[in-house]
Amino acid sequence: MRAISVASPCNGSGKTSLILAILKAFPNTFAVTKFTTIYGDEQFCPAKDQDCACHRLRGDYTICTDETVLSQPDTDTGRIWRGGGLKTFWCVSRPEGYPGMLEEFLHQHLKPGVPLLMEGTTIARHLRPQLRLFIVNPFLPESWWKGDSEEFLLAADYVIVNRHSDGSDKATDARSTLRTLDAVREKCLEGSLDSLDRWKDVRPYRAIADLLCENE
Repeated sequence: MRAISVASPCNGSGKTSLILAILKAFPNTFAVTKFTTIYGDEQFCPAKDQDCACHRLRGDYTICTDETVLSQPDTDTGRIWRGGGLKTFWCVSRPEGYPGMLEEFLHQHLKPGVPLLMEGTTIARHLRPQLRLFIVNPFLPESWWKGDSEEFLLAADYVIVNRHSDGSDKATDARSTLRTLDAVREKCLEGSLDSLDRWKDVRPYRAIADLLCENE
């Protein structure tokens, strides 16, 4: 199965923007799936909505295909749902639920032959992607990074540096993060909000195009 992973060290890094840039360059091509891991019943829900897929979790996992939930305005899933993919899913699971969730997802929801564009870090340990994209916003402090971020940074095929900030002065954070990225500078590139094929550095675009040309 052809799968591309989009991951980041923390929320606010730009995963959704990167997914939309990919969908602009490859419309009507991917099934796009957001994978969310729930570690506790009281985990903070970023959607702040009782109709969110997080609140529908009963048992170890849920696979949301409800367009009413997925298309909610002012949410990341809503932007992705409108972004031009073939199908959008939101899979929510406890860590122990991933094997069962993937069994159901791959055999009952994902159509054979359709490439998968997946967001999340835990999923990359269960469903190995052929291409790994890791996006970093240098204006966010490294203290926000998840514990396994360095592992994903080193494993990534390309590291996208997203310099879009909220306008506040975070130059110190940026300098610290950019020093961390020096260790992988050969695979770093500047991202943008434009279609992936219009980026100055088109290596990710070419890598995806090559992957799509491969026979399963």
